Amino acid sequence: MVEALIGRLAEGSLLGPLLGLLIGALLGLSPIALPTIPAVLSTVSRGYVYENGYRLRTPVAEAFPSILAFTAGMNGVLGIAGYVFVTVTVVLARAAVALHLFAAAAMLVLAFRLLTRRTSVCGRPGAIPPEPGRAFLYGVGFSIGGCPGCGPVALAVGSAAAAVAGPVYGLAIIVAFVLGHALVLLAAAAIGSRLLPDGHVSWLRLDLLVGVLLLLGTAYYVFRIINGDVTTLLPGEPGSTVLP
Repeated sequence: MVEALIGRLAEGSLLGPLLGLLIGALLGLSPIALPTIPAVLSTVSRGYVYENGYRLRTPVAEAFPSILAFTAGMNGVLGIAGYVFVTVTVVLARAAVALHLFAAAAMLVLAFRLLTRRTSVCGRPGAIPPEPGRAFLYGVGFSIGGCPGCGPVALAVGSAAAAVAGPVYGLAIIVAFVLGHALVLLAAAAIGSRLLPDGHVSWLRLDLLVGVLLLLGTAYYVFRIINGDVTTLLPGEPGSTVLP
C-alpha cells in the first residue's frame, strides 16, 4: 500500500501533502518501523524507578518536540536528500543545452585572452589547494563554477550506478570514475611540469597550450549541441531514446 501511495506521489497527485501524511502514518504502523517504538518510550519514561515502584514520566506534550526532531532526523534528512537529488538532476537535464553554451562561451573568451596576451595569465587563476581537505571543497565548487559540463556527467554516472548495481558495486563504479578523471589530470600535471622550467617564456608557452585546448573544448561543446547529443529530455520521456 505504501508503494502505491508513493507511486501516486510520483505521478503528481494534487493531494500530495495528505498522501505524505498518510505514508508517514502507515510507516509508523508498519512492522519495519517497530525499532522506533522503544526509542519513543524511552523518551517518555525518565528511566528511573524509586523504591516504592513509582516511575517519573515525561508529559507527551513536553516529549513531542524531541520526538518530532528525532523523526525529522531519521526521515527528513534522507527525504530532503532524495528530493534535492532528483530536483537538481531535473534542473541540470533541462538546462543541459544552456550549460553547454555557457561553457563554450566561457572557454572561448578565456582562450582568446590566453592566445592574444604577451604576458602570462596562467599564474592568476586559483590553483588547486595543496591540502586534500581544501582541495576537496575546491573541487565541489569547481564542478559548478569551473566545469559546468562536468556536473551533469557525474550525476549521470551516479544515477546509473544506483540503478544497475548494488551499493558496493555502485560505489566501485563511482570510485573508478573519479580515479579515471584523476589519472588524466595527473598526466596533464606531469606533462606540464616538463614543459615548464622556471622562466617567463615557459609560462607564455603554457598559455598558448591551454588556449588551444580551450578552443578544442569550445568546438567539442558546440559540436555536441549541433549533433543532438545534448538534450533537455529526461530518461523515459518521449524522444529520449533511454529507458523506453
